Amino acid sequence: MSAPESIPSYDLLVSLDRSDRTAALALLDLPTGVLLTEATLDLAPEALDAWWRSLRAAHPKARIAVAFEQPAPNLLAFFAPRRPAAIYALNPSATWAYRQSLTVSRARNDQSDARDQALFVKNHLAELKPWIAPDAAVVQLERLTLSRRKQVDARTALTNQLQAALKRYFPQALELLHEDIWRPMNLEFLRKWPSAQKIQTVPLARLRAFYHKHGSRSEARWTQRSGLISRLVPLAEAGPADELEVGALIDQIEVLTASIARHDHVTAELFAAQGVAAERAAALPGAGPILAPRIYVALARHAPNCENAESLAAAVGVAPVTDQSGKMRKVYRRLRCDNHTRQTFVEWAKESWKHSVWAEAFVRQRQAKGQAFYAIIRALAYKWIRILWKCWQDGVAYHEDTYLIRLRQKGSSLAPQLPSPKAA
Repeated sequence: MSAPESIPSYDLLVSLDRSDRTAALALLDLPTGVLLTEATLDLAPEALDAWWRSLRAAHPKARIAVAFEQPAPNLLAFFAPRRPAAIYALNPSATWAYRQSLTVSRARNDQSDARDQALFVKNHLAELKPWIAPDAAVVQLERLTLSRRKQVDARTALTNQLQAALKRYFPQALELLHEDIWRPMNLEFLRKWPSAQKIQTVPLARLRAFYHKHGSRSEARWTQRSGLISRLVPLAEAGPADELEVGALIDQIEVLTASIARHDHVTAELFAAQGVAAERAAALPGAGPILAPRIYVALARHAPNCENAESLAAAVGVAPVTDQSGKMRKVYRRLRCDNHTRQTFVEWAKESWKHSVWAEAFVRQRQAKGQAFYAIIRALAYKWIRILWKCWQDGVAYHEDTYLIRLRQKGSSLAPQLPSPKAA
């Protein structure tokens, strides 16, 4: 009996279970299910290339599929340009559960993992989707946004260390500075006056000139700062160790801030070159120059492969998970997903309700019912996903006025809270 047309047909399956420097290989003849080869591969690019060439030479006409667990960016980078018949980038949770079903004792090794993984792919070809290489520009944008996020997180960790150091001997500095301690004005202030003893020797006129130079000209803020300085009592005597620690932290924060600015510049240039789809993402309410490229990357990677809005919401980690058995039913936040992508939509939803009429009405309505704020934001992100998927599929931009009209036509519960439509 022939296989259904919906099930892909391959001659050979390469199953790889990778470790740091090597990978266990299981080569399976898919039509017969016979295991042809078991071996250990060196993952050095030169060794992988030599092995792949010999495999292609031994099976010149075979349609070869390759399978391995994620994350494996090195294997994706290796196989993508060599174009096997298909690449299956597998979810480790799925293959782990399959292995447990085969071996009750849970005994395993790398070679058995590669064999079980091959059987998993063979038996579930109809359900598994081959990996599709995204556009090169989308990959670069994604790497830029990920790298930027890591550097922002690193800067946040350093600013927390800097605040902790100041609280130890100069807590008043935190009231004299802007709340974003990484900003240039704050760092220059701490370089000039890293202790309470040094700030006490500076004339108020010089301090006021310093703040004016950096654009802080609020009279109310200056009154607050000058009053604090006039009654300032040092908490502790600052020693060379304190000032050296603060100086070292400032150096590192400045380097990261400059790097983040370079990332923003390169991202903006690459994002602007992506055409109409990028323009639509940039025009979304509250997206801005930081979130718009991230939203565009998420849509470009996932929307073309999703058959409906619900599958897109699941792919980007926004859709909740329902666990139901009998009378028991639990709905909770999705945990096994790409956290960076999910956070993109949560952060944007948190910003969007300040710029979108219906989104603000949605938040206010849920708050009136007593729902927790971040639960509301996640629900708002889910609604935005439905809108974005439709816009992406239809190739149109989001228009706030058009959506407000649609909400009124459908009799949405938000309609009474929306402003009256503009007269023509």
